Amino acid sequence: MKRAHLTDNDFIQTLYGVGEHEAHLQSCSACHERFLQMRQKRSDSVLEVEASSDFLAAQRRKIYQRLGQPQSGRLHWAPALAAAVVLLVAGFLAYRPNVTAPAHPNGNDTQVFSEAYSIEQNAEPGAMAPIHALFEHEHSEE
Repeated sequence: MKRAHLTDNDFIQTLYGVGEHEAHLQSCSACHERFLQMRQKRSDSVLEVEASSDFLAAQRRKIYQRLGQPQSGRLHWAPALAAAVVLLVAGFLAYRPNVTAPAHPNGNDTQVFSEAYSIEQNAEPGAMAPIHALFEHEHSEE
């Protein structure tokens, strides 16, 4: 039974040396031609740079030298500080204590409620108090 043409995955595997499709490429001229085109596109798109061993050794020495030096800059702790501030603010907003109303300075709760009820039941506006004070002043002089 003759196998169908190779898929894109088969070509990619063969292109990178992990596929075992050499026998099919030798027997199928269409797949062989397509594989040659893919290999040409890969070689055109990949720029292989030849680095000398002296260059790589110098680069390695620079890396080792920098590893031994302390980090420069004063803000290496800034991300940790910012995270701590965010956590503190979030904790404060999430776990605020319940604030209760202060006790009435002149008495107990019953007195506070009775004063509030009497203020509500008074039909006269509060702005009338100064006018009443004028008339009380006249009545006290008589």
